[in-house]
Amino acid sequence: MKRTTDMTRGRPLGLLVRFAGPLLLGSLCQLLYTAADSAVVGRLIGVDAFAAVGAAGFFSWLVTDVVLGLTQGFGVLFAQLFGRRQQRELRQAAAAAAVLALAIALALTALGLPLIGPVLALTDTPEEIRPEAAAYLRVIFAGIVAVMFNRLSCILLQALGNSRAPVAGGAASCVVNIALDLLFVGTLGWGVVGAALATVAAQLGCLGYCLVKLWEIPQIRLSREDFTLPPALVRELLRLGGPLAFRNGVISAGGLFVQSAINGCGKLFVAGMAAAEKYFGLITLLGGALDGAFASYSAQNYGAGRMDRIRAGLRCCVGLSMAGTAATAAVLLAFGRQLLGLLIAGDPGELEQILAAGYEYLAVLALTVPLMFLLCLYRSGLEGMGSTFASTLSGFVELGLRLAAVLLLPGALGRWAIYLANPLGWLGAAILLACSYYRVFRRRTRELANQ
Repeated sequence: MKRTTDMTRGRPLGLLVRFAGPLLLGSLCQLLYTAADSAVVGRLIGVDAFAAVGAAGFFSWLVTDVVLGLTQGFGVLFAQLFGRRQQRELRQAAAAAAVLALAIALALTALGLPLIGPVLALTDTPEEIRPEAAAYLRVIFAGIVAVMFNRLSCILLQALGNSRAPVAGGAASCVVNIALDLLFVGTLGWGVVGAALATVAAQLGCLGYCLVKLWEIPQIRLSREDFTLPPALVRELLRLGGPLAFRNGVISAGGLFVQSAINGCGKLFVAGMAAAEKYFGLITLLGGALDGAFASYSAQNYGAGRMDRIRAGLRCCVGLSMAGTAATAAVLLAFGRQLLGLLIAGDPGELEQILAAGYEYLAVLALTVPLMFLLCLYRSGLEGMGSTFASTLSGFVELGLRLAAVLLLPGALGRWAIYLANPLGWLGAAILLACSYYRVFRRRTRELANQ
């Protein structure tokens, strides 16, 4: 297995496709796991449990998104230092990131656990599913440290140009997760708590695998001397990771209001929306893999001063992601109801209502997700160039438009206002980020030319 990849040399298209390939495979494994996990809950426990996990999802994703944003920002610095061949500083940055990650993960756990009950009440989670939703969230929040370090190890490997090791670890963890789901839920009867425990255990397994792969890379092997926490590196990590964590938290906070609107429509609508969300990964398979590839590619090339390669890489990613989205949308529009029906069983009358809501939302996502891909690619390009202001501001734009949709449009559009909340947020953020990207790109190009 190739342990690192220098993305500052070679054809951009070939590099991006080779890097994105393992990420695509990993996303596919994650999608299969998510579908299997949901089917275990929906078919072995029932509609109420399925709806409970769906209602809990927004709060768990709020914390997970903060973790993703923080580690994504750390990854920008890792990739820039790797592109500059500054190996000592790279090790020091990795050590400082580990210390910061531990402190922040513990703080998120301490803050999140007491808020579970009040947040479920605030979002009007149906009473009949609230106890199961709370039980699920308590286990997930207790495992935040595992999620944080798993993500940090994966992002460090990706920053070094190694997309295969995180994917291999993730694929193995998916198999473990499904096996533990069947054991904890199907055999031992632990319900939604068993499903949550299986998820945390799988995260720990993936973390262990990635740590082994990191140890095999000599230039990133940490020693006690690397834990000196140079103030300049700590500040840079927080400058890059802090705004992205805050932005992701703001975006996910919008999910609180959207979820509240969903919950107000009853548990069957909650179940339908949750079922559709399980296939969101299928819609974003190719675009998400290319975004992950472009994030490392743009940061490495900015570190090496190759702005021309960033421009060429963005063109490749946009073209490939749009083509992949069109094919995926065609499949989901044709077979969406059948796919949703695989996840859940129940009374035929209830099931019909669940599938109707789920298919409508799935169709909206399939047709509008190109907006999200453009948003992500422009955002990755900006962050790779070390610019986080517009990226952070885009979170507020996305939040504002989502709130406007669920608060102002239901009277005119009914439940379609809920379906359109995310696409409207993507549209506004994509416009802002596109304008900011081209402005920053021109400025950075002039600065490098004058050096």
